[in-house]
Amino acid sequence: MARRVSIKDVALRAGVSWKTVSNVVNDRPVVREETRVRVEQAIEELGYVPNRAGRELRGGPTHALALVVPELQNPYFARLAERMQVAARERGYMVSVEVSLGVAETERAHLRGNTPRPVDAVIISPSALTPPDLQVSGGPRVVLLGEMLPAAPEISHVAIDNVASAADVVRLLVAQGRRHPLFLGGDGAVRSTATDRLAGIRAALRFADLPLEAQRVRTVAGWDRESGREEMEQVLASGLEVDAVVAGNDLLALGAMSALIEHGVDVPGEVAVVGWDDIPEAAWSRPGLTTIAPDLEALVAAALDAALADSTRKAGGDGGASVVGGVETVVGHRLIERGSTSAAADR
Repeated sequence: MARRVSIKDVALRAGVSWKTVSNVVNDRPVVREETRVRVEQAIEELGYVPNRAGRELRGGPTHALALVVPELQNPYFARLAERMQVAARERGYMVSVEVSLGVAETERAHLRGNTPRPVDAVIISPSALTPPDLQVSGGPRVVLLGEMLPAAPEISHVAIDNVASAADVVRLLVAQGRRHPLFLGGDGAVRSTATDRLAGIRAALRFADLPLEAQRVRTVAGWDRESGREEMEQVLASGLEVDAVVAGNDLLALGAMSALIEHGVDVPGEVAVVGWDDIPEAAWSRPGLTTIAPDLEALVAAALDAALADSTRKAGGDGGASVVGGVETVVGHRLIERGSTSAAADR
């Protein structure tokens, strides 16, 4: 096995001391530019990877973050992970991508800082956490993506406005003459992306004097193509009148649209279909899928800002203890209209 390149190897190649190499690696402004360039060239030539273990054991900054997502089969999370890594690298940080597979204990472990290696912050898109799980103290800084769950005051949230985006969808469908929408995504007692989107749908339908009966809110086994297809087939078999399907994400929508088309239903002539996330497949499906597109660049930037910001503040006066304050950030979204929606025929 080849010997690991050490900091002393780099120092020898660059003709400097190992302390100078350390200063360059840690971006300390005490090294002359010509020396820095020489050291960086030696690092590249030798393929040196800094060993941060000592710094981590001393409790110093690791310049590492963990991004925890439920899965990578969903193209949205794959894109998120890629853009997070690129944006973090520009700030001098590494990102390890961890997949929770929707296991609550795995997500709780990351909140407590039980990551494969020490990190300065955990950015997590939870799928199994509950509000009590988020009443944490100590450990790395935590940023929640998407789910606006009640959490400890030091935990930050970054998300689109799920209620407003759902209302945008309903306004489009109502303007096109749709009167019998179906929501694929379910409801629940705990606030989640699904409950927020359902709240927006209900509010916009009430404004339009249209009901949303209980049988038009369908709980799915998962937010994937298979679940969308299976649930849509059950709806078709039940004979329930439907002229629009609003799915909790694009994968559910694409699965539902597949079932509709295979059963001879005209999309969008008879039934319109809308999703969330604007995954690449939404533009390539036939018909193309109308969807809510989050501003992913803004979401990534806001998550990194919250994870890396020095938000230490004093809790009260008179020498109160220092605590880390969380932030709430809402990023923008766009409703992208494609072929899966159009003005309905006379109804």
